[in-house]
This record gives sequence, structure tokens and C-alpha cells, in this order.
Amino acid sequence: MTVIRMTQDIMSEISDWKAYSPAGTSQEINFICEVLQLSAKAKILDLYCGYGRHAIELAKLGYQVTGLDVNQDFLDIAKQNAVEAGVKVDFRQSDMRNMQYDQQFDAIINMFVAFGYFTDTENSEVIKKVADALKPGGYFLIDLLNREWMICNNLNRYWRHPSGEYVLAYKIELQKGMAIMRRELTNQITGAKTHAEFVLRAYSMSEMTGILERNGLSIVHTYGGFDGCEYTKDTPRMIILARKNNNSVSN
Repeated sequence: MTVIRMTQDIMSEISDWKAYSPAGTSQEINFICEVLQLSAKAKILDLYCGYGRHAIELAKLGYQVTGLDVNQDFLDIAKQNAVEAGVKVDFRQSDMRNMQYDQQFDAIINMFVAFGYFTDTENSEVIKKVADALKPGGYFLIDLLNREWMICNNLNRYWRHPSGEYVLAYKIELQKGMAIMRRELTNQITGAKTHAEFVLRAYSMSEMTGILERNGLSIVHTYGGFDGCEYTKDTPRMIILARKNNNSVSN
């Protein structure tokens, strides 16, 4: 399967990415802090951090944050954003399949559907590496598309950048557990259009439960949105908070 970043790739084509963000960073950070309940200066890994939107805000709150992403261009922007914000974040370039950490983090976050790029075997191996990277009792917070909601809802979307320069239209189809996103980005000034297709594995709750449990992680709670609502088949998001079992041993 070709590895393509969905949300982040769209953002990379638009310079004013903060204004274009589809959800409020403040609400997301409040949610993350509320559900993780970490001690001061806890160590957090932002797995596939993109431009560092969450990593930087968490660093502002005093957490020791590492941001990992496969895309060096994103990381270069993230580093500059961190400098401008006056915070220190350890940004590192790596494919998530190749990360090597041993019980270093109190929590790992994986936000905005940054999971499911690979085969089922490789995706499961990523979760194993997440478990290896967590301290015993550490938390894993993962934000996914809700496949059950996708089946029953129209996923076509249309966005206009606040500047009026860009218009983004996309359509998502669900086929045999794969979310296929077809996107068209139009420059309203030049008329130029770019087209792309993205493929992502969309897991059900039962499938994610199995993957997590096989790799030493137990689900603590599930949410349907950053407002803290409960997960149901009718919520667009499937946000899972899991905890590493105390008896889990890293290889």
C-alpha cells in the first residue's frame, strides 16, 4: 500500500495551515490533557506529529515532548514553529514502522487519523512498537475515523480557505474496510487544479480492540469526539484511550 498522509498532505499545499485547520487546537489540547491526566513534565510522544500543532502546545504546558514524523518538510516547519513559540520539542524523522523506543514515554498520542497506512500485519507491528515505547501503565491515545459512522453517512466535503484563494473538495468511499479519499484542490486565482487519491485502512472498534490487546494494551475508555462525548456508531470519530499492562515486557 502506498503511504500518503491524508490531512497533513492537504495542509502542506496551503501556507496558512493554522487558519485552515478543520478543528480547534485548543479544544483538542484540553481533551488530551483531560483524558491523560499526566503529571507535570511527563514524557509524551506525538506519533506522526505533522507540523507540530499538538506537540508545541503540549510543550507550552511543561510536558517533555518528542514529535516523530516521516515527512522532513513537515518537521522543518514544526521546528520553526517551536522556535517562534519559544518551546523545546525533540522533533525526529522516522517511519512509524521503524521507531525504536524502550519504555521511554508516559503517553503516546496519534491524532487526526494518522494510523492505518500499511498492511494489517504492519499496522499491528506499529501498535507493538507503541507498547514497547510506553512505560508500564503508560497511555496510548489514538484518534481514528469511525467506520460504522462512515458506512451510514455522506462523506463528501467542501472547504474554502479563509483567504478565498483555495477551495478543497473531497469524497470518501469505504470499500472492504479501506477508506478511499479522492481530493481536488483548486487555486481560485490561477484556476490550477490538483487531484490525488489516498488509501487508508479503516478499522472497526472490535478490530482495534483485538490489535491493542494482542500487543499488551487494554482499552480504558472510548470517545466520539474532542468534546468528550461517548463513542457510538453515530459519532464521526473513534477515539480510543488504552493503557499498557503493567506486566507487559518490551523485547
